[in-house]
Amino acid sequence: RKQPGGVEAYWAVHTFFPLMPPDEFYKKHPEYYSLIDGKRIFERAQLCLSNPNVLRIITERIKQRMRESPEYLIYDVSQNDWANPCQCDNCQAIVKRHGGESGIIIWFVNQVADAVKNEFPDKLIGTLAYQYTRSAPRDIVPRNNVVVRLCSIECCVAHDFHCSANQSFLTDLKEWSAISPHLYIWDYVVNFNHYLLPLPNFATLQPKIRTFQENKAIGIMEQAAYQSRGGEFAELRSYLLSKILWNLDVNTDEVVNDFLSGYYGRAGSVIRRYFDLLQSLVKPDVHFPYGIKPDDEIYSEEFIKRAENIFAEAERVADNEEILQRVELTGLPILYLKCMQSPVTSRYDGTYAKFSRISEREGITHYNEEGESYRKAFHQEMKTAGH
Repeated sequence: RKQPGGVEAYWAVHTFFPLMPPDEFYKKHPEYYSLIDGKRIFERAQLCLSNPNVLRIITERIKQRMRESPEYLIYDVSQNDWANPCQCDNCQAIVKRHGGESGIIIWFVNQVADAVKNEFPDKLIGTLAYQYTRSAPRDIVPRNNVVVRLCSIECCVAHDFHCSANQSFLTDLKEWSAISPHLYIWDYVVNFNHYLLPLPNFATLQPKIRTFQENKAIGIMEQAAYQSRGGEFAELRSYLLSKILWNLDVNTDEVVNDFLSGYYGRAGSVIRRYFDLLQSLVKPDVHFPYGIKPDDEIYSEEFIKRAENIFAEAERVADNEEILQRVELTGLPILYLKCMQSPVTSRYDGTYAKFSRISEREGITHYNEEGESYRKAFHQEMKTAGH
């Protein structure tokens, strides 16, 4: 039968350099790139958005992309994934006029959106409210064919957005909600510095999504460990997020129990004990970001020991080899945490050997967002620990 719904695809992100590569333009036109401390740079730079030629080139290339790839709904014009906005007088005059760096982004993107709307009346231009552009501008609003994606990367993930540490983000969310015709959210649900580190943020998932909805967000992306399998509780996290996004009033405790029982069989009730132990690390006065480190005080020796005992029991009661492997993969974050905290002990007591066996079997290529370089460095350090 015919199914409802469909795909609203979003072309790319962090597109300043993909659209205007420094290799192509910088040598002849350094003025197209950020002026930083009196010098035009191209390494980790942004674009000089007040330069009319930059607007012309970006507009031409976005139109070209829209013609060549008509399958997308939204085409992105957004800052690179670092800082260094242009400091030239013309750019900073626009920044000052509109209350911050987001002002010149919206000023620029609005012009691109105006230039494409006649040829592409059903398409949208997207951009980011991210890091240095996260706060909403003044005296300017996005055009009706502009999508703003607000990013929550600086937030405390121990608690929802009503946490004291998240008040500035909540203010930004409300202000963007008031001026954006199409507000999308780029949210984060894993530790990008350590994909495998235990992250007790499950209690925040539903209330955060509810806050987005209450503030007129019509699109949400929950970014997780996107480069490799093996992220901490990746299967459960994906399943639960999908259920919440489909039905915001779903009973999350029932969803968790249903998943654990179906995915781990008899070991599910044991894994639930670990799940509860992990979430209990969050206290009202305990705050931590997405980049929480292995030496954070929440990861005590007592927590690691209790977790090890729970996973040993879960492995013993696993119904078959397939489920045993699922249990072992779910326990990998505890092995990783122990290796990071006590590399010498982990090398000699078999923790590192077990970690290596499981991660190799499961084809885990990324222990963090860096990928191969970090993974090699981790194993090199572990192999030489104690020498």
